[in-house]
Amino acid sequence: MDIEKIGDETVVNRFRLSAEPGYSEFWRRNKSPIAAYEMARLLSGMRKVASYVGRNSGTIIWSGMDASGAIAIDPAPVMGQYPVPAIKTDRILGLTIRKAYRKTEWSGRFYEMAQAQAKLPTRFAYKFQLFFNMCENVYLDCLSNRTVLGVYTEAHRAHAINTAFDGASHPPTISELLHIWWGIAADRSGTQYKQPYTDTSSRAISKQTSLEKFYKKPIELLNTLVEPLVDTCPRIQGVTERGNFRVNLYQLLWPTLFEMIKYWATDSKDPFLLLRKVGKNVLEPDGHEDAPPPPVYFSKEIQKILPKRTIDFTDRVKEIVFDDKADVVRVEINDIVMPAQVRINKKLLHHLKLVIKTTAQKITLFNRGLRTGKIDRRRLYRAPTTGTIFQTGKDDFELVNDIILLIDATGSMASQHKWEFAEEIYQTLFTALKSYNKNARLFAYNEFKDVCRLTELYQRDKFYSIFPHGKTASGEAIIASILRFKSSHKKPFIIHLTDGASNWGCGVENAIRTCQRKRVNLLTLGMWCGKKSKEQLIAEYGNLVQFVDSVDSLPLLFRTLLNKSKWS
Repeated sequence: MDIEKIGDETVVNRFRLSAEPGYSEFWRRNKSPIAAYEMARLLSGMRKVASYVGRNSGTIIWSGMDASGAIAIDPAPVMGQYPVPAIKTDRILGLTIRKAYRKTEWSGRFYEMAQAQAKLPTRFAYKFQLFFNMCENVYLDCLSNRTVLGVYTEAHRAHAINTAFDGASHPPTISELLHIWWGIAADRSGTQYKQPYTDTSSRAISKQTSLEKFYKKPIELLNTLVEPLVDTCPRIQGVTERGNFRVNLYQLLWPTLFEMIKYWATDSKDPFLLLRKVGKNVLEPDGHEDAPPPPVYFSKEIQKILPKRTIDFTDRVKEIVFDDKADVVRVEINDIVMPAQVRINKKLLHHLKLVIKTTAQKITLFNRGLRTGKIDRRRLYRAPTTGTIFQTGKDDFELVNDIILLIDATGSMASQHKWEFAEEIYQTLFTALKSYNKNARLFAYNEFKDVCRLTELYQRDKFYSIFPHGKTASGEAIIASILRFKSSHKKPFIIHLTDGASNWGCGVENAIRTCQRKRVNLLTLGMWCGKKSKEQLIAEYGNLVQFVDSVDSLPLLFRTLLNKSKWS
């Protein structure tokens, strides 16, 4: 801590907080010194990070855990020290992100396709496998470099390259060549591959030998792949088209590269060498063996500890729906959010508060036992003693009904400017509602992996946001919102903001009938709606929908909507 002296007093000006090096140290606070709890919490963090890769990234598990089609991560590199250091956390997150991208881009499927096309003999097949996997690593790391996820893949890449490099080996080797190229091609600056290769290894520093005479020409050839992988391939629409593009790209370059590296050594995992019973450490030094998997009981213990925070409303929604129960889609509560930029429109907020005030219930708050103010007849007995026989009254307004503001965050809202405008609307409207009802809640719904996810966007006095994505299951979202209300004699409100009709699930008709049966007022605001969308919304919601064509018209439209329902 820093200590200053002000006058005769010693004042602590600033405390120095010790922090570990590592990007994950900034956000990862849920740690534990107990091994099983720490590994379970780290796995939860890995799953949250992987969810930002894409909708088909799959479930993340530790090796030994049971889950079909999941991405298994070896926990050995992070075990032994608890809480897990931030540097190790960054590396395991980088590996998780790369494997998640590998699944979303179907790398395994396209490797089988490329291998079938190459038709190489057994002794050369492993060389092609190393080449293909490293090209995919470059492509996947460059995809992650487009976002903040790139800092984690960079941490794992640097560690993997350093681990694979053996100063005592005899160059040239294919593994060393490809790892050196990986570091050059996937560099986050995006410019290193444009520079000629220079050897900066310990061999060059000690003047034992220079790797440039072995690797300079192959790296120049491999660098011709970088620009198509970084710029051209990501622009192609469709995962199949992108995969075919990469396979053709690799197949065109492979014959030329193969002539250069045809007789080079690979590594100790070459199946051809293992079949010939070559010693496993002939090509790699001690310490490169794969660590044994964790015991089965440890994985089961982690599975028991993993928090089951996902609340599934599907069965409860099916119980409520009157007909077409088979059409009800899966509905879950989601807790993965990101901080939102505050976009409150102060002018709009002022007008909305005036509108809500006209429908709010007036409550007079009294402050009694004062020495000045109006006479309080119930305190006249104090006149000869303390004289505190006065009171003051203050009028306050309160919405006594429970309120949920429900936001459509599906794929039609994915345009950046559209979603920013939606954030401005719902943050301003919710702030106005919150000023008259402290229990008001804010939810958004979207679709992810064929699940309608309901996410709370206002927690601990802060606004959060999600990625608009997927199909629109308005019916299930409204019914799930009804289930979030606590039992009360007051008639609650659901204020629904959407830009179009429901196109998935049981439909809005079931939700409206449920609102009528549960005595819930459903009010809908249509935003950025075309002529066809307006007709569809009117057909679904009737007179309980108003259309917002501009921000200035929102207060008047909101007043009209409120007037069509009676506060009770």
